Amino acid sequence: MDYPDNFNTPTFPAGPRIAISRFMAIASCILFVLIISISAILVWGVRSQRIDPFIVSIDNITGQWTVVGHSHGNGPIEYPTLWTMQQSVVGNFVANWFTISEITSENEALWQTCNRKNDCSIEAQRPYDDKTCALFCTTGEDLFSNFIYNVVPDYQVRVENGERWTIDKTEIQIEPAGQIKDAGGTWMITATIQSNINGDINVIGFIKVVRNISLYEKTLGYYVADFNAYKIN
Repeated sequence: MDYPDNFNTPTFPAGPRIAISRFMAIASCILFVLIISISAILVWGVRSQRIDPFIVSIDNITGQWTVVGHSHGNGPIEYPTLWTMQQSVVGNFVANWFTISEITSENEALWQTCNRKNDCSIEAQRPYDDKTCALFCTTGEDLFSNFIYNVVPDYQVRVENGERWTIDKTEIQIEPAGQIKDAGGTWMITATIQSNINGDINVIGFIKVVRNISLYEKTLGYYVADFNAYKIN
């Protein structure tokens, strides 16, 4: 006979209770083993989890998302704040330098000489699409003078001929061309100028960024002191 299940006899009245106790003991052991196994799996899963962050840049005008940094399995990458600010200054500078609008007032606002203390201070807030003093406020004195006397006259001729220039900031490639420090550094850029007359114009340029906190508050003191660009097509 099967002990104790089939020992429900007058001579052995404890048989059913023993069978129930055995079933509960076996079930408790199985449940305990399952709890231990699941706990071990959870601990292993947590410890083996790896965070792989990336940085996404969103253009305020087009809304386009661009991945500008990723660890690619080598652990998280670091983007110092001052390094990122220099890249931002370089990107905005290049876009403004190579812009020729079909609207005369926009060109005049972008190319005008401003008061650095008043027009470039943190208090001088403007809408995002207002480019008034935008180039002046990220450019050194000598470089801006060179732009006014040597570049603007050529741009004015192009305007008279109906030519327009635009540049997509999301397509500008910015790479360090030397050691980048908190005080600034040299950057290399490649960009494509879109002309309604001459088509796409590919350029490569070298930009020297330096720092003067008292005069360039909006950009943490960074500005472009020197710029040289070359057509590559």
